[in-house]
Amino acid sequence: MADTTQLGTNAGSAMKMAKEDLNFLAMLAAPETFFLLFPPFYLTLFQLLTAFKKRVERFAIGIPRGFAKTTFIKILCVWYILFSHKRFILIVGASEELAVNTVSDICSLLSSLNIVKLFGRWNTEADVEQQGTKVFYFRGRNIILKAIGAETSVRGINRNNDRPDVIIMDDVQRKEDAENPELAAKLLKWILGTLSLARSNEGCTYIYVGNMYPRNCILEKLKNNTQWTSFIVGGLLADGSSLWEELKPAEDLLEEWQSLKELGEEDIFISEILNSTQITPSSGLNLSLIPECPSYFLEVEPDGSFILIDPSSAKKTADDCTIEHYSVVDGVPIFDDMEHGVFTPLETIKEALRLGAKHNTRLICVEDVAYQSSLLFWFEHICEQEGISGFEFMPTSPKGRAKNDRIKRGLLRCIKGETYLHPKVRSLVISQAAEWNPMKVTNKDDIIDGLGYVEEVLQDYSELIVKNTFDLDGANHGGASHTSDIVLPF
Repeated sequence: MADTTQLGTNAGSAMKMAKEDLNFLAMLAAPETFFLLFPPFYLTLFQLLTAFKKRVERFAIGIPRGFAKTTFIKILCVWYILFSHKRFILIVGASEELAVNTVSDICSLLSSLNIVKLFGRWNTEADVEQQGTKVFYFRGRNIILKAIGAETSVRGINRNNDRPDVIIMDDVQRKEDAENPELAAKLLKWILGTLSLARSNEGCTYIYVGNMYPRNCILEKLKNNTQWTSFIVGGLLADGSSLWEELKPAEDLLEEWQSLKELGEEDIFISEILNSTQITPSSGLNLSLIPECPSYFLEVEPDGSFILIDPSSAKKTADDCTIEHYSVVDGVPIFDDMEHGVFTPLETIKEALRLGAKHNTRLICVEDVAYQSSLLFWFEHICEQEGISGFEFMPTSPKGRAKNDRIKRGLLRCIKGETYLHPKVRSLVISQAAEWNPMKVTNKDDIIDGLGYVEEVLQDYSELIVKNTFDLDGANHGGASHTSDIVLPF
């Protein structure tokens, strides 16, 4: 299909078809390269992205790698320029270079022979035609097309008081960056804060396009956000067929999957082709199987409770000290509160006593390994000095089990529903468990370590777990109040 004379239609009909039919527009703009029809998913998505039903719209889109998602975005931008009221399209890439390449390709599509014959040259009245910025008068309005890299400054991005009314984020999160929770959090903050606030006051269409990664995935976070409408699809559909059979046959995809499995790289296929985060982490445990804590356990008064302390060492590289609180309902422990940080031994004692008073919890267990066992002595000593009674301080020990084996047993209890995670701590536990590798001894495991002692506490100290009213400073205060009455000597 070299030009419009081969379409078998007049210019008016061709323009109408280009506006209504994504496949026709794609073949019109790129006849030499676009010879496969977009399948139904893309057509439905195109209709939604061009309907403009709300002043501000946010779309999170997951299309498998290799399935022409960037090509789809380029054709969409051509449609915005030709047929919509949009005036300022901002393309954001993982780097400025990638975004500039996208802008260049959009302009190449607009410069194709068929588009020029039907609509004229886009750059006849160009005000700015720089590599990353195009400002031109076309189709009865001033249009700005601009490229920037992720996390760059957007100050001064407006031109003649125009701000972006389309912001497209195309693969802004790299897979390697998603492995780092700090980098992922920083990028998400920039997207939701700096970038989002740069939009036009008249409204904006936000489009985030990317892949699902097993950890710290921004696309997954947007998918779970009520303000974003998500459309995420895998290369292989539920019935075993391919999302786009002509482009990526199911047979080829299955062979690729098998090859990656044999190489131990199945995660690549699951995240980038199936667009799924349901990947078994290094632990070998499927953390997605950890059940939500039933509402009943969150609403009733606990039968008992206990505290587990995993003190940190004095080394600068040591994990945080964690003071974990577990309520017990019908014999089932619920990890429901926690204090963690770099605490001195005295601060550890102070925080644990406050947490115990807050929940009316009398049993405080301390990991009885090396110097940590001395905390038991100091708990008793300080409570005696301050007249604090009612607490019970007891040791927990590995009992010959390796640390990683103990942690794995604790996580298995969570998967089986033998230990529940309160919503307050659930994400912290799962996030650390996802990074934990039982083949390493250098894990950050301060939060999940305590889970490995839960079973021991239930078995050894059942009579001390039961709720009890205790005294602070010699007065019977009952439950969780008056924690400020605890005074430590220094």
